[in-house]
Amino acid sequence: MSHARRTLAPVDDPAFAAIKALIVTETGHHYYEDKDGQLAEKIGRRMAAIGIADPGLYLERLRDPAMGPREWRQLESELTIKETFFFRFAEQFAALRAHILPAMIARHAEDRHLRIWSAGCSTGAEPYSLAVLIHDLLGEKVGDWSVSILGTDLDEGALADARAALYGGWALRAVEPAERARLFQPEKDRWRLKAAYRGMVRFERQNLLDLLDPAPAIGRNNYDLILCRNLLIYFRPDVGVRLVSALGARLATHGKLLLGHAETGLAAESDLAPVELDGIVAYVRDDARPAGEAEGPGAPEPAPPPRPRPPLPPRRAPRTVPRRLPATPPPSRPPEPAPSSLDEVRLLLGQGETQKARLAIGALKGERGSDPVLFYLDGLGALAEQDHAGAEKALRGALYLDQGFVMAHYLLGRHLLREGREQEGRRALGNAAEAVATTDPYAPVPEGEGLTAADLRQAIRHWLSGAGGTGA
Repeated sequence: MSHARRTLAPVDDPAFAAIKALIVTETGHHYYEDKDGQLAEKIGRRMAAIGIADPGLYLERLRDPAMGPREWRQLESELTIKETFFFRFAEQFAALRAHILPAMIARHAEDRHLRIWSAGCSTGAEPYSLAVLIHDLLGEKVGDWSVSILGTDLDEGALADARAALYGGWALRAVEPAERARLFQPEKDRWRLKAAYRGMVRFERQNLLDLLDPAPAIGRNNYDLILCRNLLIYFRPDVGVRLVSALGARLATHGKLLLGHAETGLAAESDLAPVELDGIVAYVRDDARPAGEAEGPGAPEPAPPPRPRPPLPPRRAPRTVPRRLPATPPPSRPPEPAPSSLDEVRLLLGQGETQKARLAIGALKGERGSDPVLFYLDGLGALAEQDHAGAEKALRGALYLDQGFVMAHYLLGRHLLREGREQEGRRALGNAAEAVATTDPYAPVPEGEGLTAADLRQAIRHWLSGAGGTGA
């Protein structure tokens, strides 16, 4: 990690601007147009990995007919967001379990065939979560059905992890211990999803932009369900609208498309129709809105028209040490034997190395002991390890340092409800709800792993209604 920091492409280098323009053109990742610091860091990692220190030479590598395609795949993998966990977005999985999947199963009672696509699946938690739900709903009849769940992503490394189906506690942090024992086989300090749930899922590499090709890949049609959450926000709005329509064109007559809250504005500009199902909004072909299902305007959180997504207002500052990382690449420094930044702690957590992450956090507390994010990450690691007392202590520590830390309020509330401490849990969730009550629905929540304010508000309602149990 330290070497990557020493070889970051400087944002004032002419080659960096050319690399950035090439990336936006080739990948459609409009998201990085105003995030030079983040993009420079990711480019720098790839430059370090292949031993190139000059941004101009790296640009030549990307353009090279022989070597460029391989490096493009590695760079695209670096640019993708890898955060995911089982049963993420509790309200979505509640609706899938109670309404959407049972209706699909009933509709296919004769042909006994289901086709589902999870676009942007990362390491596979979402398609595998769907497989678990379908397996449980079909019960003993599961062997009589042909269920095909396709997971696609740009990141070949993430897809390799998905095929292995081996996860750390971080990816299972929303799975209760009894469910973890039922669904997974322990292997050292990790858990492998049991074969009964893996068999109906397959994975392929795909760039979503390929859907806009005049001759798209054969066989990607007639899906009963497509999930594409918080992926389209990385494209230009006009491209996002076209992708929504392209996804809709691949739905079966009664198929449904599930998007993230930040993408509902894109859907409003497409040729799909919204329907409300158990408190979430799904999208169907306009000629196939099921009878009896409410139209989108009656759904919670109606979508405003597409527009730029401003950040949340800054939270109350920490009492002593600022927690924000610099927007521009940090200066060079010698290699260090242990993680020395919050980003590296996040990387360890994302890899399931919760013990190493928590040890690194302990080492950092001497240097950054007043940083609320450090305590928050410690709380996440504790939750992943089922250390309930440690999680509560860490989350309360984060809130002591920053009383406006939205995600700390939210996770503390969820944790307390699971512990049976309803009054305290509801109070913490109420604090989180109040903090985002007037926030732009498109705005990402700090430390929310991709959650928008609208996502969080709906998740809070879900927990306060008593329906919470797994998920975001």
